[in-house]
Amino acid sequence: MAFVEKDVRADESLLHEAAPFIQLIALLAIPAAGGVALVLSLQIPRFIYGKAVPLFLAAEIGSLIGVFVLVLGLRACLALPSAPSGFYRNVLDFLAMARWHPSVKAALLGLMVLPLVWALRADHYWLISMLRTMGRRALRSGDFQDELDRFAVVYQLALTGGVPLLFTLHMFSRTKAAGRVWPWLLVPVLFVGTAIAVVVLVAIIHS
Repeated sequence: MAFVEKDVRADESLLHEAAPFIQLIALLAIPAAGGVALVLSLQIPRFIYGKAVPLFLAAEIGSLIGVFVLVLGLRACLALPSAPSGFYRNVLDFLAMARWHPSVKAALLGLMVLPLVWALRADHYWLISMLRTMGRRALRSGDFQDELDRFAVVYQLALTGGVPLLFTLHMFSRTKAAGRVWPWLLVPVLFVGTAIAVVVLVAIIHS
């Protein structure tokens, strides 16, 4: 038992010493890996219907795994008594998805659900019907493949435009001026801002 406790204390001491470096690495690597995953997000639907580029698919999967591992490591560091405070801590909390205000969680849920609701609006229910009737054969249809790509692009644009606004809402929720009500009132503003950002991104891409 004494050896187990000694090993635990040694692990905690090692994590305590490495925490500043892990936090700095996470600060830089989480946005970078997340950006790679967003840029390559079309590889997942293309993998589903068998047209993914192996190198890009491996890079996307690796970036997603990297984000997951970094978030877990960062959360462990932020749980230490020696964790930083102030602005730096607020930024790290956002990256670690830790101590988020409920309004920020609700906004993230909206960013994940609303693009899917838009993509599956009434005139797109034929996709579900086609999948039910044809099964895996539906994946050979060019129209079905195009729609899967469009879903990925919708999420790509929504997250690209929405995550910076989500970060802004998170940082505002940590200020004294935010109170309990203001963050909730800004959630609809975040959705409107995301929609505007998506329109701007589409205009830039097609210009």
